[in-house]
Amino acid sequence: MAVVHADSTWAPPVKGGRWLTAAMLHVAFEIESRRLMVWSPVLLVMGIWGYFALEREPPFLLAPVLVIACIATLLWPRSRPWMRVMGLLLLGFSLAQLRTAWVATPLLRAYSPAQTVTGRVADVDVRSRQRFTIVVAIQEAKGLPALEVPRRILLHVTGKTKPPRIGDLVRLQADLAPLPRPSQPGAFDYGRQLFFQSIGAVGRSKQQVEILADTSTWSMQLRRSFHDLRSAIGARIRAAIPGPLGSFADALITGERATIPRTMNESLQNSGLFHILSISGLHMALVAGGAFWALRALLALSPTLALQYPIKKWSAGFAIAVGLLYMLLADSGAATERSFIMIAVVFFAVLVDRPALSMHNLALAAVLILVWSPEQALSASFQMSFMAVMGLAAFFALWRKWLPEASPLTQRSFARRWSRRIWLAVLVSLMTSLVAGALSGIPAAHHFGRIAPYGIVANALALPVVSLIVMPSAMASVLLMPLGLETLPLQVMGWGLQVVMWVSDWVASWPAAGLRLPLLSAQVAALLAFAVTLALLPQTVLRWMALPFMIVATTAFLMDNKAPVLLVDERTGNVAVISEAGLVPALPKGAPATVARWLLQQGDDANLKQAAQRKAWTCDATKCLTTQKGMSIGYLLKQPPSIFPCPKVDVLVSQEPLRRRCKGTVVTIDRFDVWRNGAHAVTADKRLVTARGVQGQRPWVYEPRARSKPF
Repeated sequence: MAVVHADSTWAPPVKGGRWLTAAMLHVAFEIESRRLMVWSPVLLVMGIWGYFALEREPPFLLAPVLVIACIATLLWPRSRPWMRVMGLLLLGFSLAQLRTAWVATPLLRAYSPAQTVTGRVADVDVRSRQRFTIVVAIQEAKGLPALEVPRRILLHVTGKTKPPRIGDLVRLQADLAPLPRPSQPGAFDYGRQLFFQSIGAVGRSKQQVEILADTSTWSMQLRRSFHDLRSAIGARIRAAIPGPLGSFADALITGERATIPRTMNESLQNSGLFHILSISGLHMALVAGGAFWALRALLALSPTLALQYPIKKWSAGFAIAVGLLYMLLADSGAATERSFIMIAVVFFAVLVDRPALSMHNLALAAVLILVWSPEQALSASFQMSFMAVMGLAAFFALWRKWLPEASPLTQRSFARRWSRRIWLAVLVSLMTSLVAGALSGIPAAHHFGRIAPYGIVANALALPVVSLIVMPSAMASVLLMPLGLETLPLQVMGWGLQVVMWVSDWVASWPAAGLRLPLLSAQVAALLAFAVTLALLPQTVLRWMALPFMIVATTAFLMDNKAPVLLVDERTGNVAVISEAGLVPALPKGAPATVARWLLQQGDDANLKQAAQRKAWTCDATKCLTTQKGMSIGYLLKQPPSIFPCPKVDVLVSQEPLRRRCKGTVVTIDRFDVWRNGAHAVTADKRLVTARGVQGQRPWVYEPRARSKPF
């Protein structure tokens, strides 16, 4: 079905082994400038990354001026290629700034317990019978300062209270807190992710949720209808497939993953099959592609329709509609939206008689996503999906070029023809898994620090089952649910999922499966991604520019000496040193969630108890002491002021305010320091780095204030 466009073919290498000259690069740049559509998402991403890398927010009036100037530059027929390149870079920058202003919300700046809030439920995520999460669009919050009332808040509700529905007007009492800050300087910023959903505070509640009214806008009513439909489908799935496999099936059909057991998640992660759980490109391609194939095969049964009408285009339009319904049913998360846009572009190309799979289609899908939500350029799913698809488009271009011509069918026996087809199908499956896994592994190493070295084996064994048994059965079950006949196809789906989990558990049991590594720095990951992009996108000798970027990335990785020696929790609830034995926390039970994140970021497989058993700290009732890399470190525990110790160390961390005591210490960190600047880290050269210092003064970074009486 898929035809690869000529824009993804590979150019021959430099003849005669000559070094690249300035004239050759100039010609290459001129040629590539005519393919600006293919390069557009790369340039937009670079501009967006430039915006988020700033330490301070630029003037707002800069954004609309830049947008107008960039569009004029791109549309002006006499503009130079370098002007269009600069225009796309600045367009990405300005789109990110405009998006920030569009979603901006006031931020809560201090912990505020027992606050009564009233608002409209914008989203509901039921995790269990007594635990759910809701997003509330605030209408009234009497206990908060007027300038700190967010547009939305995220609440975790526990207890015996019935979950509200989307669109309900609710009132409840909750303990509210500011947006979470990174667990260490430079770590994942979950607060920024919430900010771009217009969420300005988080909270917890154990109180009864009071539903005041259930009327809402038409858009919320539509979302409520799909949410109720999704819940009803999930209940039928779990009734037909009990246990963890029912949760697995529910995740594939409705996108609900909250009830999947941790052991199943870990098995899928270690085997390299975790991507099956996320409704993304694979699922959208199977569902929409299956609908395309089924309708076209059905219409082809009529000679009149097949010969006189464009049934291929009809099927493409039907596939787009099925993909849209699947996206809405799966709650249209970011990954699902990207997958639908990509598959819609592919089938739209069929409607207008263009090649289905090409770099142009990938670029168009990426541009649409980046224009609508530029912050997606920072997300793991966006980076992984488009790196993988870019690699696959380039691979299939090479595959069509290298595929040996088969002899006429009359010269081959039936067995030889089918054996050749099976062999090529297996080879393509293995190569696609290898290419997609290798390229998506670059952003995965930066965001998750986990690689699955046997993923190609697991995918080669499991994906045929998912494609031929699991997803067709899932589609059939949804179609038969209105008739009450979904049990049989769901049972078949369950059998297929049993095979998938058997493969996952088997591969996950191999040595070094689910290997953890320290998180790849953003700079190294960006250099590697750009090197791969330069190797795959160009048609000219410009692709040889990938080599210096690869060398620079490798050198930066080997010379990266910014790893901290000491990490301090944002509440001084615990500290940890990075020793030769790994990460060692000072306290065995302090700040367990933060220490778990530290272990993940260091690529350490140990849990909190195992890490605390490592030898590094010497503790008594008042303090913990250690020496790492020639630097003495002290950690003062909560004690009355009358027995406050002041050990002679290079770095001193205190759970209580120091108030200028313990003078003479090179670096001091107390409760006030982390309250103002979040988590701290100290490097081997005694340099202090803070989470807020890395974040900069941006709209999603709040200035903390002291607690005060209710307003």
